[in-house]
Amino acid sequence: MSSVFQKLVPKQRKMSTRIGGLLIIVGETMFLFSLLNFLMITRLQYYNSGDSFMRTLFPHYLLFLAALFIVAFLGMWLTYVYVFPSKQRFSQEQAIKDDRSPMYNKILELEDDIDELKKVVFEMSEKIDRLNEKDNS
Repeated sequence: MSSVFQKLVPKQRKMSTRIGGLLIIVGETMFLFSLLNFLMITRLQYYNSGDSFMRTLFPHYLLFLAALFIVAFLGMWLTYVYVFPSKQRFSQEQAIKDDRSPMYNKILELEDDIDELKKVVFEMSEKIDRLNEKDNS
C-alpha cells in the first residue's frame, strides 16, 4: 500500500527560491488590496441609492468608516486575546500527538541525553569530592 502511494505522489524538485519568494510576497501584501477593496465597497454601501439606512444612521461617510474601523479593531482585539492563544495551543497539542512531530521527538531525546549527562557529571563530582576528602585527611 505504501509503495503505491509513493508512486502516485510526485517527487519534489530542488529549485531556486524565486517562485516561493514571489508567492510569499504576494500573499503578505494581499491584505493591502483587501483594504482598497474594503474602502471601495464601503462607498458603494454608504451611497447606495436604493438603501439609505447607512446614511440615516451615519450622517457623514467618515463616521460610517470610523464605525467600521472600530468594529474591525474590536474583532482584531478579540482574535488576539482569545482566538490566537487557543489556535496556537491546539496546533501545538496536535503536533506532539502520536509522534507526529520529529522536532518534538528530537527534543525529548535531547532531554534524555541531558539527564544522562547530569548523572555522569554528578557522579564525577562526587568522586572528586571523595578524592579531595581523602587527600585532606
